[in-house]
Amino acid sequence: MMKFIEFDQEKCDNCYKCLRTCPTKAISFSKDKRHIIDNLCIKCGLCQQSCPQEALSIKSQVGFLQNLLNEGEKVVVSIAPSFVCAFILDEPNSIVGALKSLGIFAVEETAIGAGMVAEKYDEFIDQGEYNNLITSCCPSAMYLIEQHYPDLIASVIPLVSPMIAHGKSIKKRYGEDVKVFFIGPCLAKMAEAEELSGAIDGVLTFDEIDRLFKNMGKRLGDFESLDFDNDSTSRGKAFPLGGSLKRKNNSLVDSKYKMVHVDGIEGCKQVLEEIRTGTLNNCCIELNICDGSCINGLDMPKDYLGRFAREMYMRAYVEKTGQTKIMNEKEARLELNQEGINLERTFKNKQILQYEPDAKMVSQTMAKMGKYSAEDELNCGACGYKTCYDKAKAVYLGYSDIETCLPHLRAKAESMQNTMIENSPNGVLLADDELFIKEVNPSFTWMFNNDNLPIEGLPIKLFLNHPIFDEVVVKKKSVHNKKIYVEDMQKYFLANVVYLYEQNWILVFLTDITIEEKRKEAFKQVKEETLSKTKEVIDKQMRVAQEIASLLGETTEQTKMILKSLYEMVMNYRGDF
Repeated sequence: MMKFIEFDQEKCDNCYKCLRTCPTKAISFSKDKRHIIDNLCIKCGLCQQSCPQEALSIKSQVGFLQNLLNEGEKVVVSIAPSFVCAFILDEPNSIVGALKSLGIFAVEETAIGAGMVAEKYDEFIDQGEYNNLITSCCPSAMYLIEQHYPDLIASVIPLVSPMIAHGKSIKKRYGEDVKVFFIGPCLAKMAEAEELSGAIDGVLTFDEIDRLFKNMGKRLGDFESLDFDNDSTSRGKAFPLGGSLKRKNNSLVDSKYKMVHVDGIEGCKQVLEEIRTGTLNNCCIELNICDGSCINGLDMPKDYLGRFAREMYMRAYVEKTGQTKIMNEKEARLELNQEGINLERTFKNKQILQYEPDAKMVSQTMAKMGKYSAEDELNCGACGYKTCYDKAKAVYLGYSDIETCLPHLRAKAESMQNTMIENSPNGVLLADDELFIKEVNPSFTWMFNNDNLPIEGLPIKLFLNHPIFDEVVVKKKSVHNKKIYVEDMQKYFLANVVYLYEQNWILVFLTDITIEEKRKEAFKQVKEETLSKTKEVIDKQMRVAQEIASLLGETTEQTKMILKSLYEMVMNYRGDF
């Protein structure tokens, strides 16, 4: 079976909200990967709805529909009657005009299929052969039973859903080559259409249709109001409200069954547990996974009507239909030539027979998470699992990692931080806004508290008198890499004073740099002495050079005079050799 929900790993910020929401824990977070565990997923869509980062998205079939229309295929739409409360439409039937503007050949309400199924339900109810009956309209509820309550399959009425029934009816009336698209508020219909292939060729959600027309710059309510290509009964239209089986005073008419309508995942799980334990008998249970039934399906558009306003719109629509056209399911079946359509189906045990770790193995995993006793088990649910035990089981089965236990990570980080601070050679001090000491590390005690006094609660000035601390508290601004000199200790420190805004406290880190500073002073003194000696040598050398130059100047002048005199004597000699 194809995956209907896709995970965008780049958008996911590991908040685990989807896992906390998932009723069957069908999401795996392990080794920096996350994916839907298809064999545990009941396709309810709660994970996709709950994700604040929109990292989960439905695999859309809008492109498939557009390709079929572009290729000239004959497409018939089966639209859930809850469309009337999904959008704000002045005329409900403008939805027909909108869809036909896309090139849709015919548009009918899925209520036709609901009427077909309702008539078959009546037969099972009248026969009264089962201890309890469970309706099979909600595919997500059926996945819940098949995967997690397979022992209750015998109580499920073995019939297809209204969508499948309507798809079969359309194929019979329009031809097997026609393409049928269902439009409704439910993700699970995509999985159901694929599993029971042949009746429905594609599924779109109300939200997708809404966005499709918005992207075209159009409103669904602006189109011409056209009649549906075939009529449906008010009973069929009422299916999205739930509780549409025949009843009187909370009892199904002329039968042994009491009517129990349950919506919402927790309610469904609870009633299934009660059937399993035998505390609920002689009931016909209508299950719907969505809280508020199909009018509150998770893929309703979010920017129109709220749940209770939708219910009012839906009820008014059903009542108006009942007033304008009186038709029962039998008349509708005969009018639409629905004789001979097989509505039966079987449900299968799809429970995963996975290895169940024993308590010792789970305890070993919990120990790795830092859960050594019951007191260590916070059961906070931050990781997405209800209890630490459930989390440990998921880790053992490979569905989760130990590192996704946030309290474990926090304790680990705090432990590392404490270890680092406790073993740091730097003095660390925490003080309140009045500069009274709250906590210090061993290095601070070694630096400033040789007498080993009880230091907590005492003012900083008793140990370290410097104006930098008052300055940080008053200005509420941290100071970094500030060299300070403590005169009474005759020591230098490099101070980092961090202002903690939430507590209005200060966190002080002090590094003793006295040795380095003394080395700097010694080096400075050597440098100054070296420069002084160098200057003295240079000055002396300059004097010597000047004296040498002076002597050289005198001798040069004498030589010049002698040579000149010799030259003149030679030039003036007139005698022979």
